[in-house]
Amino acid sequence: MRDRVVAQLDAAVRAPLTLVTAPAGWGKTAALVAWARTARLGDGNEAPVVRWVTSHSAHGADVPGQLLGALSTQPDDELDKTGEWYEDDLLKAVDALDRPHIVVVDDVREISDPEALTELESLVRHGMGQLHLVLSCRRDPALPLYRWRVNGSLTEMRTNDLSLTITETAQLLAAHDVVLPGSTLYALHSITEGWPAGVRLAAMAMRGHPEPERVLDDGGAFSTAVGDFLTGEVIDSLPADTRQLLLDTAVAPRLNAGLVEAITGRDDGARVLAELKGSNAFLSRNAGPGGWYRFHPLFARTLHAELLRRNPERVPELHRRAAAWHATYGIPAEALRHALLAEDWHGAVEVLDRHWPDIVGGVRYDRPHEAAPHAPGVEEAADPHLVLAFAAERLRVGDLDGARDFLRRSDRDGGSPMLAGFAAAEAWLAGDARRTLAALPDLHPNTDEVRALALLDEGEARLRLGELAAAGAPLHGALVLAQRAGMAQAQVRAASQLAVLESTRGRLRAAARLGRQALVTADRFGITDATDLGWVRMALASVYGEWDRIAEADRLLDEGLDLAAGDPDLLVAIATVRARLRHGAGRLAAALEVLHAARRELGGAPLAPAVERALALTEAELRISGGDLGAARRLVATGGDPDVFPGWAACVDASAALVEGKAAAAASTAAQFATPSTDSALTWTVHAAILTSLAGRALGDRNRVLRGLETALDIAEEESFRRPFLVGGHPVRDLLANFAPLLPVYHPLAAELAAGSSPLAGGSRGGGDGNLVEPLTERELTVLRYLQGTMSNLEIASTLYVSVNTVKTHVKNIYRKLHAGRRREAVERARELRLL
Repeated sequence: MRDRVVAQLDAAVRAPLTLVTAPAGWGKTAALVAWARTARLGDGNEAPVVRWVTSHSAHGADVPGQLLGALSTQPDDELDKTGEWYEDDLLKAVDALDRPHIVVVDDVREISDPEALTELESLVRHGMGQLHLVLSCRRDPALPLYRWRVNGSLTEMRTNDLSLTITETAQLLAAHDVVLPGSTLYALHSITEGWPAGVRLAAMAMRGHPEPERVLDDGGAFSTAVGDFLTGEVIDSLPADTRQLLLDTAVAPRLNAGLVEAITGRDDGARVLAELKGSNAFLSRNAGPGGWYRFHPLFARTLHAELLRRNPERVPELHRRAAAWHATYGIPAEALRHALLAEDWHGAVEVLDRHWPDIVGGVRYDRPHEAAPHAPGVEEAADPHLVLAFAAERLRVGDLDGARDFLRRSDRDGGSPMLAGFAAAEAWLAGDARRTLAALPDLHPNTDEVRALALLDEGEARLRLGELAAAGAPLHGALVLAQRAGMAQAQVRAASQLAVLESTRGRLRAAARLGRQALVTADRFGITDATDLGWVRMALASVYGEWDRIAEADRLLDEGLDLAAGDPDLLVAIATVRARLRHGAGRLAAALEVLHAARRELGGAPLAPAVERALALTEAELRISGGDLGAARRLVATGGDPDVFPGWAACVDASAALVEGKAAAAASTAAQFATPSTDSALTWTVHAAILTSLAGRALGDRNRVLRGLETALDIAEEESFRRPFLVGGHPVRDLLANFAPLLPVYHPLAAELAAGSSPLAGGSRGGGDGNLVEPLTERELTVLRYLQGTMSNLEIASTLYVSVNTVKTHVKNIYRKLHAGRRREAVERARELRLL
């Protein structure tokens, strides 16, 4: 069982009452069983008595009686022969306890009997520290939970706590002898959202399958198994009217009160959604102001399949109602999708003609759970705008070949702004930013909507090309126009790309503000699965990493991965941010493995110039920390377009020069970017200023030290930078401690950072190798650093551009010099000697 969940339970059960609440298949019982084997209270030295009760009662009225049986010291046949329990019995049993007891009541379906509820309330109030009650439920019991949350009597574990992480998903698959490539693993985690039962069913279907990546979409054993489980455990257990409501709303992957009422004809949509969420019917509410809910992806797929099986005649009308509602409330892409699924060709063309800039401008890999709309017949296909409507739908879900096919069929309206907009969108989907720019002259900006789309396409293309200075103005202009024109999807896309731009430029506060704006706007319009939101999370993770808020950054990267399937640029961008986080934590081998995994996943696929350059420069930073300066310089010289991120490249070159003891060269290289300017990226201004300060100290140039340090601290305090100082290790802390007090303005940040401990050793051996009879060579130290991770000798050889036999020789020498017989022993010995 996962150590993470067991640790959470250990912390949770210190309260009088713990609720473990999640839908079917979320591993509640498995988690409790694993935890109960090692349960501890207090400081971990006190082993309580753990009693287990399984409740299958329809009403839960017997729960207090079962608790009494679990706590009583008498045999069961000596309890009240009537089988009844009385008001004071449980409290007396608790008073008689001579040591702490934890009673786990598993599978509590419902507790509605007033007397049972009163008795449980008394237990929570008067447990006297001796009784800790754990209830495992599919929905919250009718107890005063709000009151206990306030006074600290209640702790809770819910779906998010029990959901598998991506790493845990991979571990569960491996236990079934299934190993997936990263892209398929991310897709599986995205569609299961960490639901343990879903991952297990996928593992069973994938085991031995010749193409396991096809299992998720082939409608075979996996889909059948999931459908059978969810139908039997959830759908068929619901009241008939609730079940019908769920089936009717299955046409929409996202719901709010108004949409529910439009589809079903009811007038209590808000109440219904709140009750369904409270009952844990695989429905979750999005955070934010929009009032949107969404089904779990696998539950949505199952519901839709059941709708088609039970009520196929209702489906077109349900889609028509959904299309009308979305058209009225400003979400044209959804209106178009529903019109096509209803085969309402006239309605689809009308929506496209009125809103095509927002529909095309919002093209991002959405994840609708339904099959593609059926293509029009020969007669309908004579309308080029209807064919374009189908092209828009294919673009929206990332189907490049399907989009191109429909665009070829529609090429009888050449030269129109609409067709130019589609051409730019198709070029973007193909990853060709320069072709996107080439299509823009034909996108005549005769309205705010068209101008917003043109600016958005230009700004994003320039951002992907690494032309940061040229990307800002069009993206800002697009956001303003999109807001003025009420273009929901264009607003989300513009704010998302601006967040990416500002995080890349080191404008951290602006990036955080724009990222939050994108997420709030997306929630207001029910846009939850767009790839742009993956880019937002990547940008915010980068910001949090610079702020040294690592746990939040990691969480955002995991969320971004769920939206990255099919977008290699986003997958690699996430990998570069994660590698820099690992590097900042002193985990060099783990950071390199993140980048190598990303390269393997690419399989040679082309990247946007900015992403390709960021990947090369990130690896170059890591190679310097590993002592491989030659590889770092090769990456700077040949890794991507050298005109992209010149400040970053200069910092890498200056860092390498400092390691070589060439302080004058380092100072000269870094000085070009050590002064803030309108077009500069503040991240690299801070790094360059720190490097010039370090070089100045090596040169004995006190003025250079103070100038560089003052520039770095001024920017850092304005934008809350932390990482550039932390990764600098002891040399930077020494600068802060000895020179910051000499600056004309006091910087509180300097004192804070100087007092903190660096997660990195700065590449120093720390003098520990003096304990070795035969010191390690520089190349052996480099290999030793890689031995901390899980890279094979072959992978290390590939990384260092040497033969595998050379690596084996180095490893053999390391073992001999460290008196170690295997990798782990060598790493432990090296850490004892402060070599790592």
